Amino acid sequence: MRNPTRSKPAEACLGVLFLAASSSALTIPKRPSISRNPHLSQRVGRGFSALRATTQDEQEFDKLLEDTKLSQAVNFLRSHPDLDLTRDRFNRIFDTIEEVTAEAEASSINTRKEQEQDFPLLSKSRIEMTDMYTTLKKEDHLRLFGAISKENMPASGSYTVRPSMLEEISLLSMKALTPKPSNTLLYAGIGVAVLEAIASAALGIDLNILFLFTLVSAIADRLLLNGALSETFLKILSPETQPKITRHEAGHFLLAYLLGCPVEGYVLSAWAALQDARFGSRAVSAGTSFFDSDLSSQIAASKVTRSSIDRYSIIVMAGISAEAVNYGRADGGAGDEMALIAFLSNLNGKPSANPAWNDVTIRNQARWGALQAVLLLREYKECYDALVDALERGGSLGDCIYAIENAGREHNKLPLKEPLGYILDRPGGLEESWVTELPESSTKEETVVVAAQKAPLDPEKSLETLRGYKEMMKAKLKDIEGQLEQL
Repeated sequence: MRNPTRSKPAEACLGVLFLAASSSALTIPKRPSISRNPHLSQRVGRGFSALRATTQDEQEFDKLLEDTKLSQAVNFLRSHPDLDLTRDRFNRIFDTIEEVTAEAEASSINTRKEQEQDFPLLSKSRIEMTDMYTTLKKEDHLRLFGAISKENMPASGSYTVRPSMLEEISLLSMKALTPKPSNTLLYAGIGVAVLEAIASAALGIDLNILFLFTLVSAIADRLLLNGALSETFLKILSPETQPKITRHEAGHFLLAYLLGCPVEGYVLSAWAALQDARFGSRAVSAGTSFFDSDLSSQIAASKVTRSSIDRYSIIVMAGISAEAVNYGRADGGAGDEMALIAFLSNLNGKPSANPAWNDVTIRNQARWGALQAVLLLREYKECYDALVDALERGGSLGDCIYAIENAGREHNKLPLKEPLGYILDRPGGLEESWVTELPESSTKEETVVVAAQKAPLDPEKSLETLRGYKEMMKAKLKDIEGQLEQL
């Protein structure tokens, strides 16, 4: 199951970019701004307050962004919560984020290669980026950022998701959620060979010379242009390829955002990836770069929690899920599958509080991640559609974030107050059942306990289960106290 980026030749590679860095000089080409709603300042304001900072304050904040002083801009925003966050100023915040994180990656590429580090160590620029996202959320500018956590996953209860259960809940077949290999390149190669044979016969050119020229050109395209020329040729032959890539990446983008992982940029073509250090160095042709500070810290400490694994699994499976929801079948995604397999398998080789990951548990985790992704994409469909529209228009990072938040406000999308359904374990080893409401004879506490009893003993997971059980008991006691007060 596939990772949030596409690359050559397998159409995808490890590209969920948890990148680290310091600083260097790199200019990010700005995408055209999209203006869809003239009332942005009313829609992304702190409670739409009438109180505003002075003009001098606004100019000072703008100057900090212009000088890419992200940390100081964060502190300034915290001390001036009434700052008028206009559409232009909103976009400049995220333009700054794109620039400083790209600079960070440009200066850390060699370090990561030396350490064979796919996931970066925490860096100053990405800590500042995370602080900015968190501050914007606190001031009510980003209502949906981090809207989903382990406490309000759409599918609650058991972690065991059999293929039949996944199909029942998602209304998609396992075939639809399994990326199929594309034969477009094969057909293109055959077509080129036929054309060369015709040219050789018509012009009297040695066919071997034509074959050698094609081979050298393909290698040069791969090494020098990240396969951009062959990608362009592929998209001409298969016009539906680009829309699928866009919707695939929109899935990664939206779910990373909903799960509280700051998004720092995206690319939808090899040409765009060449201009961005976060992608060009990895031979990526399409991808979404996001940062999970908790996961990065845990990887550095060689102890990854189950909640971080779950978050990563959902984001990685979001691209495949988005294609399946939109087209009834995922064409791309093999790299995502491999990324998740590699990530989980690597946990076995380091001291960790998590149980050993094998073929069975990895496949189950992939199904669990795909299930959560499908449910979230459908629950926040309006936000997803608005994001796709922004991506198709070549919107900047700020345009994309705005599209998500604006659609969320227009359609009254909020964090989930309770799960959309529950996967209940059944006694006697029978297959799990899916219910949208817990039966009267069952409670959330019982669901958690049964799931914990069935799962392998794991200290970290057990602690999380007990904490969840504790919170549920608190809620139950609070309900009882409310009923007593009414009496």
